[in-house]
Amino acid sequence: MAYDVFISYSRKDAEVADHIYEALEASGIRCFIDREGISGGADFPRVLADAILHSRLLLFLASQQSYASEFTQKELTFAVSKKGSRFIFPLIIDGSSLPESLEFLLSDINWRKLSGRYTVEKELVEDVKKRLEDPHSGETLQDRDRGIVKKYSMMGISLVAIAVIGLLSFQMYSSGKVRKARSAAQEAQTTCQQWIRNAGNLLSRSDSLRDCSRPVDTFEEELQCIRNASVLLDKADSVREVFLQDVDYSHFFLQMSDASDRNGISHRLDSMFGIWSRYARSNYEQYCKDPNPIYRDITLHYTEMALRIRPEEGEMLEIKNKCKI
Repeated sequence: MAYDVFISYSRKDAEVADHIYEALEASGIRCFIDREGISGGADFPRVLADAILHSRLLLFLASQQSYASEFTQKELTFAVSKKGSRFIFPLIIDGSSLPESLEFLLSDINWRKLSGRYTVEKELVEDVKKRLEDPHSGETLQDRDRGIVKKYSMMGISLVAIAVIGLLSFQMYSSGKVRKARSAAQEAQTTCQQWIRNAGNLLSRSDSLRDCSRPVDTFEEELQCIRNASVLLDKADSVREVFLQDVDYSHFFLQMSDASDRNGISHRLDSMFGIWSRYARSNYEQYCKDPNPIYRDITLHYTEMALRIRPEEGEMLEIKNKCKI
């Protein structure tokens, strides 16, 4: 089934998402929104993937909740990989600051912020209609004026990448300046390698924190180290992917790999979640046998820690809700 708009959001922002969905539908814009989860034994990832592929625009409701949502991150990554960043319409709904990884991913798109001056019923509906009528209406002016640099626009927030954009977009056609462009590519290569090394150092730091006698006290720092490492690898991947598309400079990046660190991030997050979810589950079982408020509070504490790692995890959400009843 074809849709005009796929709404990507965190379940914790469901009230705002429902309001936006109803306003768009009322204006004649056909939307896909997963309100209650895909039911009936359907293939959840397949349903979402098909809906994204058969939509003309993805409206991303950006917030602190959606930045931490595993599902919204997967939806954005899939959408950009299949349809490009201009398929995304980012709307900040809580006044938050954007994570660096999203700035990289959507650096060539104009953002909108929900506010008293920018309302759902008027400005948002009008902007969505404009984007549906003209897919290029969401581009920045610089990107429109410089069509030749479209494939380099994802590198916007890096000073090194900005230099590369200037060199590769305007100097490729001047043989006398190829040396400068080559130097810029080498500098970008060095920067990416440093990002990857720094990511590895952060992961080593997270391991040392795990070995502390009271891991509950170092949980936040450990999780932040892993997430910061992921951001650095995302930055390196963004630059690397751009250069791999250029036959003149791809050889600088062909041997560059962060696969082991990527696997390490996934393994560490799985391990952390396994530890705190087991603690939560164990204390919840004890609470069910003996409804002592102490067991309830401990269960809630461990559940919150597990949800800091996987905010949408169903079992932990269920335990949390039962403990609050």
